[in-house]
Amino acid sequence: MDKGSLLSGMAVGAALVFVFGKVVRGGHFTSETVDGRVRDLRNRARGIAAATLARLRSDEVDDDRLRARVRSKLGRVCSHPRAIEVYVNDGEVTLLGPAMADEVRALLTAAASVRGVHSVVNDLEPHDSPNGVPALQGDGRLAGSSFHLLQRNWVPATRALVSVAAVAAGGLAIAYARR
Repeated sequence: MDKGSLLSGMAVGAALVFVFGKVVRGGHFTSETVDGRVRDLRNRARGIAAATLARLRSDEVDDDRLRARVRSKLGRVCSHPRAIEVYVNDGEVTLLGPAMADEVRALLTAAASVRGVHSVVNDLEPHDSPNGVPALQGDGRLAGSSFHLLQRNWVPATRALVSVAAVAAGGLAIAYARR
């Protein structure tokens, strides 16, 4: 692989990044975008550090905080999280209320995975269909986490990573084609 083909490949890759950025973002890179990327990366680093430190601390938390953690987790695995009551007593979590039968296992697993939960009591009422159950009516949607590249609005760190990857891929593709 010679330097000329590598440089031309990088130029094509840079052009692809430019066009791709225009299509996806509908604009151009500005100093505000760079600041946003730096801020995003800094916040992610803080989050990783906080999560790491939290693993080193005791799992004992007060019941109100534990209840909030469990409720937050349930919203990611359940189509109607408001239908479920969460009771906490010294690390023992009780889930009570109507739930779709195919979501019960995910609910119990999610509650048990929360840091600080010692046990989970299943008092859920599984239903195969939402028909006739007022709490399960309406357009229930799972919040879930989605893969960054499939989101409509990318976080700054993902945009930066895609830009670098596109330049590298373009350079390698042209260098390989010239070979």
